[in-house]
Amino acid sequence: MKLSQIIPYLNYHFPSENDLVKAIQEVSVNFTKNREDINDYLRDARLSSAYTAFYLTTNMPKLEGVFQWMDPLWLDKIKASMFFDIGAGPGTFSLAFRNWVGRPVDIFQIENSSLMREQAKKIWDGLYPGEILRQSISMGNLSPSEKFMLFGHSANEMGTQEVIKYIEEINPDHILFIEPGTKDFFFKMLEIRKKLISKGYEILFPCKESTDCPLANQSQDWCHQFLQVKQDPEIERLSQMAKKDRRLLPLTVQAFSLKNKKIFDGVRVVRVFPETKFSFEWEVCEKNIIHHYQVMKRGLSKSNLDLFSSIKSGDLIHVDIEKRMEKQIRIKLKLLNNSIIET
Repeated sequence: MKLSQIIPYLNYHFPSENDLVKAIQEVSVNFTKNREDINDYLRDARLSSAYTAFYLTTNMPKLEGVFQWMDPLWLDKIKASMFFDIGAGPGTFSLAFRNWVGRPVDIFQIENSSLMREQAKKIWDGLYPGEILRQSISMGNLSPSEKFMLFGHSANEMGTQEVIKYIEEINPDHILFIEPGTKDFFFKMLEIRKKLISKGYEILFPCKESTDCPLANQSQDWCHQFLQVKQDPEIERLSQMAKKDRRLLPLTVQAFSLKNKKIFDGVRVVRVFPETKFSFEWEVCEKNIIHHYQVMKRGLSKSNLDLFSSIKSGDLIHVDIEKRMEKQIRIKLKLLNNSIIET
């Protein structure tokens, strides 16, 4: 999505690019420092428009990036499902889902802020004139087709009970969380995960099995992912002016389904240790058990050195065990995110 596609439909008209940048920086400061003012952008047309211009455009690519990690059979099911965007904001993930599907879709947005609902409707009608967008739900009118629910940067602002309440009211077949990759939210996500599993949901990503998380009792480690995003040049320019890097994005992603169970091969990288002179080292989750893996640099080609340097939390790796030691397991990497490693 280009910035120029969104600008005409903002609730507030910025006199100049510099005015937009200043407003983006104000929103950002409220997110990170002035937490007592964090909801100002939900009530102020100028700030909500700045939020929309910057965060809608930079967050939209996350959905397609996350879908690249998912089982293609599951993606086929959600593509044909009704889409429920919980805490929709200006419609970021509704637009991303519509773009990904590539045709008109049945979309329900739930958003408490009237200003954000107005902004979402204005953008939707501008980009997809004639296509219906529903922002309220009459449960009696819902069709019996499968339902896909997404929490996009919204569950972190809710209590666990509020998240579960939405799920119980709509009873979705499939659920996806795309949330901040923070330690605080991860432990909140563990509570939600436990409740969903108790209700019969299977976890599809990132875990291999729907059993207790081995990081539940840890204080320093948490499970999260990193997504490398190539932003549109217009957005990249705005990011540079606002002094905010939106290319490497930390996320907490979890996917659940009532009808699918995918047991994948490989192990998930949980933590990347600082590179040493002699080795690359990671913590990985294998069958919900944490292991310390090590790859020695000696004898590696430059291309493989660069490749191993690029491994991020959330990546899926396949390995051969070379040597088990007291504190770590020395391995040979075979596949990274299902791509063959040339040795």
